[in-house]
Amino acid sequence: MATPYIGASIKRKEDYRFLTGAGNYTDDVALPRQTHAHFVRSPHAHAKIKSIKKDKALKAPGVVGVFTGDDLAGAKVNGLPCGWLITDVNGQPMKEPPHPCLAQDKARYVGDHVAIVIAESYQQARDAAELGAPRARGGAADGVKTPVVFLAFNRPDLTRQVLTAIRAAHPDSFRFGRR
Repeated sequence: MATPYIGASIKRKEDYRFLTGAGNYTDDVALPRQTHAHFVRSPHAHAKIKSIKKDKALKAPGVVGVFTGDDLAGAKVNGLPCGWLITDVNGQPMKEPPHPCLAQDKARYVGDHVAIVIAESYQQARDAAELGAPRARGGAADGVKTPVVFLAFNRPDLTRQVLTAIRAAHPDSFRFGRR
């Protein structure tokens, strides 16, 4: 049985208002006593979180709260589920590893959320987030190096330039050659 939507051009209802400037975005919403959030993200891949200093951020103007992964775990906030549940051929649900809303103990990738600052304005939340920037141990946890792979086909000179620049920026984390 064929589905009538596969390969068909479907007119979407929401396009017209956004294309004509009449759409509403979350940034357009202004409610009484509304607060704004800014997520603090890890600049490191696979790094142990040494500390997140919340005290300065909490004292910043307009800040309502600062939360870390440990705060959410203590409050028993569930993690982020997969977008949809997949089952195997026997109907058993897939095994889904935990994915906390905010990183706990270590950031697993660059951009991993490590804290959230809630304030009366977005700018206040962003400014306060800079006061409590997370500190991570090295760039890798447990001695695991994050691999950087760069291939420039038919351009060995460019490859060498890039690798030399990476090595200069991270002398302890990179070496040339093969194992």
